[in-house]
Amino acid sequence: MAYELIDEGSGARARFELLPDEPAVVSTGKALNSIPRQLGLTTRYALEGPAQAAQIVTEPIRQLVTDPLLRLFGWQGQSKPLGEVASDAASGVGLPTPETPTERVVGDATRLVAGSGGMLGAARAAFALPGLGGTVGSSLAANPAQQLSAAAGGGLAGGASREAGGSPLEQGIATVVGSVAGGMAPAGISRVTGAARSAFTPKLTPQELDVRISGLVERAGGDWSRVPERARQSLRRELGAALKAGEEVDPAAVRRLADFASVGATPTRGMVSQNPVQITREMNLAKMAANSSDGQLHGLPLLQNRNNNVLIGRLNDLGASAGGEARDAGQTVAGSVLARQEALRGAERTAWDAARNAPGYSTQPIYPDALNRINQALGDEGMMPFMNPTISRYMEAFQTGRQPFTAQAYRNLQSMLSNEMSQGGNTAAAARIARNALESTPIAPITNPRGIDLGLAPVTGQMAQAMRNADAQAGSAIEAVNRARAATRAAYAFEESSPLVRQVLSAGRSAEPERIAQNYVINGSLSEAREIAGAVGPAGRETIKNALVNHIKQQALSGRADEVGTVSQAALNKALNKIGDQKLSLFFGPEELAQLRAVGRVASYMQNQPAGSAVNNSNTAGAVMGRLLDLSTKVPIIGPNIGQPLRNIEVSVGQRAAQNITPGLLANPPVQPLRETLLLPGAAIGGGLLSSQ
Repeated sequence: MAYELIDEGSGARARFELLPDEPAVVSTGKALNSIPRQLGLTTRYALEGPAQAAQIVTEPIRQLVTDPLLRLFGWQGQSKPLGEVASDAASGVGLPTPETPTERVVGDATRLVAGSGGMLGAARAAFALPGLGGTVGSSLAANPAQQLSAAAGGGLAGGASREAGGSPLEQGIATVVGSVAGGMAPAGISRVTGAARSAFTPKLTPQELDVRISGLVERAGGDWSRVPERARQSLRRELGAALKAGEEVDPAAVRRLADFASVGATPTRGMVSQNPVQITREMNLAKMAANSSDGQLHGLPLLQNRNNNVLIGRLNDLGASAGGEARDAGQTVAGSVLARQEALRGAERTAWDAARNAPGYSTQPIYPDALNRINQALGDEGMMPFMNPTISRYMEAFQTGRQPFTAQAYRNLQSMLSNEMSQGGNTAAAARIARNALESTPIAPITNPRGIDLGLAPVTGQMAQAMRNADAQAGSAIEAVNRARAATRAAYAFEESSPLVRQVLSAGRSAEPERIAQNYVINGSLSEAREIAGAVGPAGRETIKNALVNHIKQQALSGRADEVGTVSQAALNKALNKIGDQKLSLFFGPEELAQLRAVGRVASYMQNQPAGSAVNNSNTAGAVMGRLLDLSTKVPIIGPNIGQPLRNIEVSVGQRAAQNITPGLLANPPVQPLRETLLLPGAAIGGGLLSSQ
């Protein structure tokens, strides 16, 4: 149907015709027919995009190196840019060219995406290179979705501006705005998706929340049952929102947060995440703030100081404040050994006193088998020449029969050998061999010592009773002596039972309490620690526990006082590991040991500088930046009005980010800063602008 419009003022006429609606089958057919063309256009853009992006490198070489060299050899022409070469190649193989505004704008976006994709592949390849090349490659290859989205946004905006008649400046501004918007799109979509997921996710009950958190802690190797209630409350507050929103939480970060809560220290985002970039920012910001004279900037340095004091306080709570020294532990151990020895020697004295009071103790002869065994043992060991001559002559009198060998003589010989053993050297060694032989040989009385043969002579009742009494006296004395000998063996066995007991009972400096503590409490073996723990009793174990914590604290503070000491996580954990959990568990309860280990881990989280961090440990940059911030406020007019607000904003934002630990608990990688997501699209745009087209 045709229509005609007439302008009443000028009489001008315009004729137009309304076409009938196109059938759906025709529209579908046209769309199918256009598929080869669209594929051809896509192929063209895939060739042109990387070539144009590469021009950021090839164009300076072409114009400054290649063309001048060609002109030196008489060539008067000019080589083509790489992007133009790619376009000619695409046309040469018959690929279509964009004709409509829509095709041209889509072509701009597709070329930028293809160019950025090619550069992204090169950056990933460079990631494996050592040194600076690998560092740059890893940075450029991060967050590919944001990189490509920024490229698409820049291409669409710049192309649309061109088609609308925009000037080159307007096109450039549109491209930048489009790139920024495109780079932000994935994060925005993620936030919207997260909000939607949160809205439709059922709320967790307190019991369900505890189950989720305990599972996270245990997945990271922790023990939820050992987490104090105050730490559980802190975890519920920090993780409640993230878990209810269905966020994926990093179990290792949760375990770190549990340690901080257990100890009572305040973490930062970098401490719980152990992200090297975040740690670098926090540590350098703290150094910069500490070097400033403005107290408003001292949040992070003061936080670090408070955390250091908290760690020292926890060590004090575990026993270090009780003032336990190594000497106290050594005296406790030595006291238990000496008390045990005194008890055994007291029992020995009582037994020998009873034996001396037994009838026949000093008169009843016994077989000298023990003396023969002494000589045999000394001969077997080749120690006979080292035997004390006085003792040898004493034994000889009994062996030749000049004197009867009685229980009294046995006791005398025993005392002589014990005294000789305290002298040291080969003589003492020979005496020890002799004493062991003496103690290990059974004794028996000699009945009818004169060997009188009564024959068939009649025995009166009185004589028979006398004989029975004599036999009873001998048996009674021998039984008493054997009991005393058993008491002596028990005392000797204890005194030689272990190196610990021998050192305590030895004479000289080796028996000093400090040396006992160093050798057996702090640096001793697990078996020696078990021996000590079993010997000293509950009160003694408490003393040793306090001495151990104080030793660990002194190592961590390098011997400095609490008020001026700084905990060294390396020294603290080295001291803990050197003693070991098995030894510590003999003197610490399970909760105390868990708390002690948590202190060591928190100290590590606070001071760790993982691979990839770049903390300025020399403090030079921090000092300079702090002074610059101070000086900036003294610049007339500008300083008070601009410098101070800028400084406050910088530090406030940095400290707020550091103390917002929730993002550090999430398992998803942090969003790349926007300026970094625009690097590859910006390079691709720059390369395209160098094209002659």
